[in-house]
Amino acid sequence: MGILGERTLDEFDPPAYPYVDDGLTPAQKLAWSKQISEWMNTEITATKPNGKPLTFGRDKIPRIPLSQFFNGTVTAYDVDQKPVFITWTGFPNLVAVKYPNEPRRWKEADKARENQDEYLEWSVKRDDDDNIIVVTFTCEGPEYWRFLAEEEPERIDSLYPSLSPLFKDEMKKEDWWREDGKYNPNNKWNDSTDTGSIMHLVHINNTLSAEVDIAAQGTVIRMDDDGNIIKDKAKLINCSAYGSAQRNSDPRIGDAINGLTRQGNAVSIANPVAIYMYSFDTGNFKLDIEGTGENMVDVPHGTFNFQRGNIDKNMGVRLQVHIPDGIVGTGPDNKGKQLTVSDIVDTSNNQNILFGAQFADYIQMTVRGVAIGGGAAAPPQPCPKKAAKLAQSEAGVALNSLSAESCDASTNERTEGTRW
Repeated sequence: MGILGERTLDEFDPPAYPYVDDGLTPAQKLAWSKQISEWMNTEITATKPNGKPLTFGRDKIPRIPLSQFFNGTVTAYDVDQKPVFITWTGFPNLVAVKYPNEPRRWKEADKARENQDEYLEWSVKRDDDDNIIVVTFTCEGPEYWRFLAEEEPERIDSLYPSLSPLFKDEMKKEDWWREDGKYNPNNKWNDSTDTGSIMHLVHINNTLSAEVDIAAQGTVIRMDDDGNIIKDKAKLINCSAYGSAQRNSDPRIGDAINGLTRQGNAVSIANPVAIYMYSFDTGNFKLDIEGTGENMVDVPHGTFNFQRGNIDKNMGVRLQVHIPDGIVGTGPDNKGKQLTVSDIVDTSNNQNILFGAQFADYIQMTVRGVAIGGGAAAPPQPCPKKAAKLAQSEAGVALNSLSAESCDASTNERTEGTRW
């Protein structure tokens, strides 16, 4: 019997629901829930829906069943508990390490979506003078948009122009539908870094299924060769092989989840399952209304617009930065001129906003965990790659031993130094 107040979820809600409501029917919501549930069950059982084992890496090393990760539609838990917010910085750490100096790191992060691998991606639109007109950020998973395209194609057709009003007159349905009628996530309005019209994530590693995998595999308690429990986040992720140790996100998620399981908790991802923007700190931003750097004013209301999700609930999924039309400058240089995002100044370093990546420094991302307490931590497991190599080595020794026994049986002698 479960603890009073615990129950199973009827189903997983769509991402950011109810703050994002794309009008799915009850049947469509159930279909989305089944997709999330399937990902979780695959991790828990270490078995794919087709019955084949769940593996990882080039060597197809099998995963193990998970005793401390649960599916909330199957296992009862306190669904009203306050989730654990696991947070990290949205600016890509791989870029920061490779290009530690400014403005180079901002420029490199803006260059390609392949560089934006912290589950936050963005696109920048500039005017003829290279001033930024709009920057759009998203953390919406590609799986959900593919689901929408299959279930509600008309919704896709309405979302593209409605979320990018500056470019709606240029958009055509043919831009995101292939000739065979299938949705093209890598269309020009979603795949580039220079249109300002991004819709959802496209980086190969920025997926909802990856989030589920990292959270699930992060529940496995690991030990090193000496039998000591691994607590260092970089060593843990390299041992369990559930992401990249060089990112801000993957090791942080795994480390936080693993800390909960070491305390005996069973862990899952809070409903609705998604990656979210946890916060956006705008406190350092001012508008240089005169263009002189002398008379700074507050950034106008409506400049930072969360178009989807609810940042007040730490569940933002789409942010657009644009100086509202009609906000004009004063002074000798800016008088009467429509101001742009590049007229915003980061007062912490007195830098005008010349790259979208400058905002990513101030965006915190999150995965929200939930837990069932009162249990016992599972026994620690060795690193799977090392365990696999050891098993192969032991199998080789056993095979050699059998071969030797066969040789002994047939010859009744063995010459020293001879290999069988």
